[in-house]
Amino acid sequence: MIAELAYRDLEPGSLARLFGAGHAAVLVRCPEIVAELWSGLLEDSAEQMPWEAPLIDIARNYHGSGDITASLGDLFYFQPGRHGYIARKMALSRDGREGQVSARPAHFVQGTGQYRPGQALLDQCWTVGGRLMAALAPEGTPPADFQVVVQRLKYQENAADFARLDALARNSLGRWGRAGCALDERRWQAAGMLSPRGLSDLYGLLADAPFVGPLVRSLNRMALRRDRSRDMAPGQRLIEGAHFDYRYFSALCGQRDHMLTQVFADGRWVDLPIDRDTLAVFPGSMATQAYGVRHVLHRVLHVERPGPEQSGNPRTDDVTLLIGSA
Repeated sequence: MIAELAYRDLEPGSLARLFGAGHAAVLVRCPEIVAELWSGLLEDSAEQMPWEAPLIDIARNYHGSGDITASLGDLFYFQPGRHGYIARKMALSRDGREGQVSARPAHFVQGTGQYRPGQALLDQCWTVGGRLMAALAPEGTPPADFQVVVQRLKYQENAADFARLDALARNSLGRWGRAGCALDERRWQAAGMLSPRGLSDLYGLLADAPFVGPLVRSLNRMALRRDRSRDMAPGQRLIEGAHFDYRYFSALCGQRDHMLTQVFADGRWVDLPIDRDTLAVFPGSMATQAYGVRHVLHRVLHVERPGPEQSGNPRTDDVTLLIGSA
């Protein structure tokens, strides 16, 4: 279900074979590489992370649109049950003639100054992403053209803070915007036969309608009882609902205290180990389209931990580092 592989054993087609054998994810053991990436991307005091920055700096560093998959720079996404993070995202590409790795955006605003990632760090991220991409392509198949995606995602340690940030984002909208948020929440609650696009839209519109609303909500409750992909244990709160990543693959490492990523395999949710020793790799929809590798349904939960809160490092607590390709 979840396989393990040493980084030194990554070779063309090695990930493709494991995913083709039915594994939902592969843990690539590489503690030294993760330590270097973590140090360069999260422990450089010269870089102000977006969750440490004033809101205006986040806005100045935002390069995107309504398409979450295409957005770059500093990202602030809080929608109940759908998204719940502050992030910084770069897309790396390499010039075919000169071999130079470059990043978009090339720099990040910090007050009256700016921060530009070092070239050695960009080269290292490209090397890791490129090696994983070659291992994802079936043996004998050259990897498709790709960019390496580097994303740092910050989740909140306190469950109540998710609700506060949700309210901040929602209440900054006008009346119709807030109505749209409420409709989206209803749509995401649609389960079973009501969950496909179109039917979920219809459910969102009808769920609060007079007369017919109670009936469609009753149908949805019946579907929820049969939909194993909606199961949650006590003390868990859904932060990012079940979804497929669009990119070729996602490789995750991080420091987790209250957050849990799960993959859906064999009809049940399986905890995905995410730590500072391995890259937890799973395929996305682009791998399905290009190589026939099945994409993996996954979600992110907040987990209440018993006992007093541990004082840690707010810069890196519950932060995930993602290396991917698209």
